[in-house]
Amino acid sequence: MWDIPARFHCPIIGTCLHVGELRELARKIGCPRHAGLSDYEIHVSYVTSAESKNQLSVAAQKLLERKHAKELRRFATLKTPAELQRVWDEQLAEGQVPGAFWALMTHPRADNMTRDRAYEAVHMLSHQVGAGLNADTKRLTEARKALQTLRQDCAADAARSLRKLAAREARIEQLQQQLEEANGAVEALQQAQLRILELESGDQLRELRAQINAMQSEALEQARRRKTAEAQADALRQQLDRAQTRIHALSEQLSERSASCAALEQVVNHLDLGSDTCCGKDCSQCPRREERRLDLGGRRILCVGGRGSLATRYRELVKRCNGELVRHDGGLEQSSQRLEALLASADAVVCPADNVSHDAYLRAKRFCKRTDKPCLLLERSGIDTFVRALADLAEHPQGAMSGVQTV
Repeated sequence: MWDIPARFHCPIIGTCLHVGELRELARKIGCPRHAGLSDYEIHVSYVTSAESKNQLSVAAQKLLERKHAKELRRFATLKTPAELQRVWDEQLAEGQVPGAFWALMTHPRADNMTRDRAYEAVHMLSHQVGAGLNADTKRLTEARKALQTLRQDCAADAARSLRKLAAREARIEQLQQQLEEANGAVEALQQAQLRILELESGDQLRELRAQINAMQSEALEQARRRKTAEAQADALRQQLDRAQTRIHALSEQLSERSASCAALEQVVNHLDLGSDTCCGKDCSQCPRREERRLDLGGRRILCVGGRGSLATRYRELVKRCNGELVRHDGGLEQSSQRLEALLASADAVVCPADNVSHDAYLRAKRFCKRTDKPCLLLERSGIDTFVRALADLAEHPQGAMSGVQTV
């Protein structure tokens, strides 16, 4: 690994090994300091150690050889860069990237052009992951609309079910009344049977028996109808219970989705970066009053890295919060000597970890730990994350916050 150009170490470590494997490897070889590091810091430590032969890089080398032994054996049979390129393209198309990438980068027949093409392919794959976030946001919006529609449909179904259930309950009550009447008729029938024994005329006896049979048949029919109505009522009650359960589940899902959307909308609505003009003299009526609560007390904030396209917005935000922003591009073009000078002159440091070089990231972190200067390490370089960092600094007056923190 240490014989490969240093610019390939980052994609090799990030693509061919999982961060969990890196942590387990550090534990096995006796590196307890890695236990408290973030995933990004674990990745950076292995990338840095890969530049030379040492305990950590040797252990990572052995793990890569064991994990991707199958791909290494396959690539070992290839003799020319053209063959390597062909097999790499096949593995890339099948999604078998980690093992093939390691085997290609360490193959003795791989030339610079072949390695560069593989590096470019892996690099673009990482961008495609970020591009999927827009599709997720669109699906979330569509799901929210669909959930609202389902909720309305369920409410309508529940209302119809309640109406049907009320009608069935009324029918059941009517049948119960009829049953009571039938029970009264049975009692009257029993009394009539007793009277039959006293009757002497055969015609009257036959007539009474016919009446009795008719009344018994009516009573049986009424009982059958009552059971049918009760069964229908039970089925409707079960349907209503299922509908109410579904409504409850959908309501919980809607609440969770609404809370997530409200959190995102609050961050977006909190910042109006299109204009820095006050709406009037009376600040109590200003719609930007909430934003003006963030007061940095005139402190000088150093931003190490971050997206260059957002640099102007970073600067406007800090200015509106009564502060001054200076920025270092994180090692892309500006020198490390300038970074040291800016670190020394700043009151606090903000470092977006997703747009900064490894060297600038580690320099800023070590400097702030050594000087006990406030340093906020941001997981992302977006405006919302940057605003949360400014809010943390504004909540702590100068001198009240120190050391390195992650936002």
